[in-house]
Amino acid sequence: MRAYAHGDATSLRAAGAMVATGEVDDEGRLEAAMEQAHTVVHVGGGLLSPDPDALERDADVVATAATNAGVQRVIVLSLPGAASDAADPLRRAKGRIEERFATAGPPSIALRVNWVDTAAITDAVLAGGLLGEAEDVVVAPVRSEDLLELVVAFDRARSSAGEGHLVVAADGPERCTLAAHLRRRDPAPHRLTGRRIPSPPALATLREALHGPWATEDPVVVDGWDFSGLEPGHCGGGPEASSGPNRP
Repeated sequence: MRAYAHGDATSLRAAGAMVATGEVDDEGRLEAAMEQAHTVVHVGGGLLSPDPDALERDADVVATAATNAGVQRVIVLSLPGAASDAADPLRRAKGRIEERFATAGPPSIALRVNWVDTAAITDAVLAGGLLGEAEDVVVAPVRSEDLLELVVAFDRARSSAGEGHLVVAADGPERCTLAAHLRRRDPAPHRLTGRRIPSPPALATLREALHGPWATEDPVVVDGWDFSGLEPGHCGGGPEASSGPNRP
């Protein structure tokens, strides 16, 4: 496994990855890092991106470098509701990134992943004072380990992925309000000690993206779990969780 990162890459090296470090917009270095790679996973930025517009510029460099390096497939992490005319800046950026990779050289897969269950995101919502805004937000949380398994499954499905651009939904197995989910994860949601407080720009992105949409209802979009044969795990039950699967 190879990784390209900017900044501290200690955890990636500890996980056994061969790491190349450099700036995101260094096309030549990116291209060299992608040489002889079959699949590139473009993580990009998520809910804590301080500048969604910068994500589009970075993705353009990645798409060009992947094409020049002869990469066979690109997997792009995206969000439910991603579209170039979406209401919030992050989903607009993700929609344009999907469009960019759809027209690039290598076949591409956009994984529209629901709320990813990580400590960093939980801390950001709680430390940023957004718990009240999360009371009416319904999500289908995905465990980070399940997302990793899904990405690996799509990398392995090299003979069946086909050509062109594929949009895939990755929703968790249950729907619940985000506030209820966060309270299950943290019994002291109003505690600030030990939490990482997001920067004001990152908090602004999170606040605007928080209200969704978090449901993928387009019948054309492929269900990632069905395609891969995987079964995602539950992040935790509760009275506000639905009794059935989230996927249609």
